[in-house]
Amino acid sequence: MKIQRHCKEKQNILLRNWEGRIEDQSLTRTKGLLKPIDQTCRAKPHRPVYRMHRYFARRPYSIFQELIRHYSRPNEVLVDPFCGGGVTLVEGVIQNRRVIGFDINPLSTFITRMELSNLDVGQFRNMQEQVIHEFGPSNDALFVTQCRRCGREAHSHWFEYSARTKCPVCESSVVIANARKHGIGIWQCSKCGSALRFSPEANTDFTIIHVYYTCERCRNEEVANASETDFALVDQINKRLRCAEANGLWIPTESIPDCNMQRESALFKKNIFLFRQFFTNRHLMALALLRQLIVKVENPIREWLLFAFSSTLRYTNRMVTRNPGWRGNRPLEWAKPGFWLPAVHLEANVLEEFERRCDAIVRGKKDYLSRVPRIPDCASTARSILAHSAPSFHIDTHSATRIPLPDESVDAIITDPPYGSYVHYADLSNFWSVWLPEIQGLGRIIDDSEEAVIARKNFPNAKNTNDYRRILERCFSECHRILRNGRYMVLTFHNREPRAWAALLAAAVKAGFQLPEDGVLFHAGIASYRHTAQSRRAGSIIGDFVLSFRKTCDIAQDDLADKKGENWASETELVNIVKRIIRKKGPLAPDALMQYLYKIFVPTLIRRVQAAVSKGENEVEKLVSDFEAVGLFNSHQRQLLERHLVYKDGKWTV
Repeated sequence: MKIQRHCKEKQNILLRNWEGRIEDQSLTRTKGLLKPIDQTCRAKPHRPVYRMHRYFARRPYSIFQELIRHYSRPNEVLVDPFCGGGVTLVEGVIQNRRVIGFDINPLSTFITRMELSNLDVGQFRNMQEQVIHEFGPSNDALFVTQCRRCGREAHSHWFEYSARTKCPVCESSVVIANARKHGIGIWQCSKCGSALRFSPEANTDFTIIHVYYTCERCRNEEVANASETDFALVDQINKRLRCAEANGLWIPTESIPDCNMQRESALFKKNIFLFRQFFTNRHLMALALLRQLIVKVENPIREWLLFAFSSTLRYTNRMVTRNPGWRGNRPLEWAKPGFWLPAVHLEANVLEEFERRCDAIVRGKKDYLSRVPRIPDCASTARSILAHSAPSFHIDTHSATRIPLPDESVDAIITDPPYGSYVHYADLSNFWSVWLPEIQGLGRIIDDSEEAVIARKNFPNAKNTNDYRRILERCFSECHRILRNGRYMVLTFHNREPRAWAALLAAAVKAGFQLPEDGVLFHAGIASYRHTAQSRRAGSIIGDFVLSFRKTCDIAQDDLADKKGENWASETELVNIVKRIIRKKGPLAPDALMQYLYKIFVPTLIRRVQAAVSKGENEVEKLVSDFEAVGLFNSHQRQLLERHLVYKDGKWTV
């Protein structure tokens, strides 16, 4: 009888596993508690679904894949309160979870919704071809040059422009592209040899210097110097654009708000006040004509074509350059999280870039749909997800300070929270938003009143570190409320600024979460992305820390008062810790050393935060705003460590 019962139970287990409802093997528990993840995995480059449209600071999907597998079971409810580029939700659906995402940024929710939605590829391709057929002649008339071999009209892939300025010494005209660069914003006059400081502004004179074209007649393909024909076409386009706008051609006229990104880039000082100033007149004409055709298409395909159009904007603006040694003759798209006018930029062919983005969407949807067990339903409300018996998704544009879900209704919260001052998402997303009035929530300046950021510059309504902490605290409190007891809110985070760490950890502690001693894990970043500007700094940690906060209701708040806030303010204490790490691990590269330091630092900081919380809000504010005790912690304290250690062959040793 016992054997029969055992066989029956085993049969039921196999059946539940087949249906995708059994608990994952990774949900291992000790003394009734789910253990924090303790295994790292390799960060892989973005899959095609994430390459459909740019979003800043999107994290590696393979890491979130493992986090979802560890912290939730198939069919459970997974929430991302800062859904950003949609990685948590996409990977959750692929692994048969019911997923809910929130973000105050409507560009984020638009991108994520398109990643999760189904697409009739055939219908999309048909409408794409119709739009291209109508738009092609207009685009060809804008991106045309004269073949240097046969003299006939040739198809231009891009035009290259250089800023031109006057030497303050000899007063000769200097084409920046032809001048030798001596440093950031410093060039050498090609005539008198004197150094000149220069930064492009709205009124800077730009001139065409090169064109990359292909001639279909004689098959000639080359990068050639600009000709008189190219200069004449620019004059014609300027006149045609003025006429087209007078006759009703729509081009966004929204002003750039006074915000952190404006201040950091000194846009107003450079007379850059409108988003349209980031585009050349040729680009404005082509993009406006393309968009005019797209908005005439009926939904749902119109929304997908607008998605492709929006993605195209990243490749067709004045922040696009080229790097022949890396990309050959392919344009190097706007990549860094900031606005600027480079001294040399490309004017990429709009039709070519639009076709590439349409191809990227088709690849992304085919890849995504091949991975999902079944196409998920789009739930009308967040609460309706709870009633679904199969994987489904819901995306909503609003702040996570108010989550429309019942208490203890969620099985896991996995997110990549805002990184403090590193990326100002709303500021950057306005670049796309102003072009998309047909998409709900877009078409205007994004409301950033509840965006959790730290402003590096001073401007009206700028948020400081404690503002960032308070918004996160309200979000984390909602996460604590909706999360089941014993389950986890998992954050990926890294920041060079200690105040951002203090703010994030204080918000989590005040919201009621506990960080277990083994709740800190480091995941290395994507190896192929190490060339990016943000990761070039010596000693920068390429990757993120995974912080696994557990909801527990059995720890009295009085216990917090017993926590001792350890102080690492002295140089000697820090150096002794570093020496112990190196003696145990051997010589370490700067990034590896800082990884070990942070794994010690975070639990220590948590104890300091807990001690401050037990003393009241004023103590927390003081801790976050003036956290000199961790001022020693940075991505690379070379000057400090060189006084006590040896740096040789790229590694620290005692």
